[in-house]
Amino acid sequence: MTTQQLTRLVRFAGIYGWRRALTKAAGRLRTRWPVWLMLGRGCPGRADTSVIGCGQFAFSTLCFFLRKHRGNRFLDAYDTDAEQARSLAWMYGFRRYVDTPGELLANPALRVLYIASPHASHTPYALAGLQRGLDVYVEKPVAVTRQQLVTLSSAQRAVAGRLLAGYNRPFAAATTELTSWLRTLPGAAPLSLSCHINGHRIPPDHWYRHPPEGTRILGNLSHWIDLAVHLMTQRGLPDWFAIQLAWADPAESDDNLSVTLTTDRHDLVSLLLTARSEPYEGINERIDLQCGDLMVHIDDFRSMTIWQGAAKQTWRFSPKDVGHERAVLQPFHADVRPWREIELTTLLSLHIRDCVLTRTRQSRFVLADELACFDDAVQTTCLAVV
Repeated sequence: MTTQQLTRLVRFAGIYGWRRALTKAAGRLRTRWPVWLMLGRGCPGRADTSVIGCGQFAFSTLCFFLRKHRGNRFLDAYDTDAEQARSLAWMYGFRRYVDTPGELLANPALRVLYIASPHASHTPYALAGLQRGLDVYVEKPVAVTRQQLVTLSSAQRAVAGRLLAGYNRPFAAATTELTSWLRTLPGAAPLSLSCHINGHRIPPDHWYRHPPEGTRILGNLSHWIDLAVHLMTQRGLPDWFAIQLAWADPAESDDNLSVTLTTDRHDLVSLLLTARSEPYEGINERIDLQCGDLMVHIDDFRSMTIWQGAAKQTWRFSPKDVGHERAVLQPFHADVRPWREIELTTLLSLHIRDCVLTRTRQSRFVLADELACFDDAVQTTCLAVV
């Protein structure tokens, strides 16, 4: 390890703690260095949880928190890159890594399926898991087309297994505290929300940018679209969103862009995604909210200050908490986010993605119309299956 790498590891340990920092490093290196001796694979127990998609997110987040809270219940791992699957299986003590997703899904011991593969494959894998009656956790985005979302929601309504989404910021400690304050506000005061995101710098040919994968709108910005939807849900949703887009470079319209939403309730939401250099400590975000006399500042989900009149409270979160831990554990909890919120997040994100692809700078998203059209399509799909 170079001096620069060691310096970064120490910095990450200060943010995430040593165990997670070492796991992140192991996920990048994917070598058989003895990190697991410090982390502990855990004693093998009941194995009922499998993972499709064995990249860095599965390595440093999904499996890290699953092992931390559920022990070693890992069954099978699959990835189109066999080396990725092998190294994840070795690190966490999976019972095996398999050659095909069909082999993974056919295991009779399987009960919980995690999907962290490339975006366009999320829906097909989730449908296969639901048809098996599994509880399925799908990383964002849950779908990259409206038809995918229609098919997924129709399956979600028809089967016994639960469908859960990987949008994590509503599960952050700062967000859950904030929502408890929002619910105490009288009436339906207009809400102002600003999210400034310094994202990872990715090349123009990165797979995130490919239209079939949803571009950076579904791959990144949908996190903060989802956060806005979740916060508005606490107060009551508007009837419509008026959307304005601006991008710095028309050749890369899904990067270095701003999305502004205004509503019939006089809300103002501003999302700015900038990625002009690689942030040394990973994605950095600053969030400000005002609703009535409530003012909130969240600094990279490491601290939060709330002012309400003369009152002021400050929280610090160490390790940094963007909600991954609670989000990953959804399949094992009874209290999960309503799927309707996920549908609305996805429909709005798809609408904004389409505007970016067509270079449409202004548009309107009417919730009643969009949801009615969507529900009709879901019902038609359900009847066709029956």
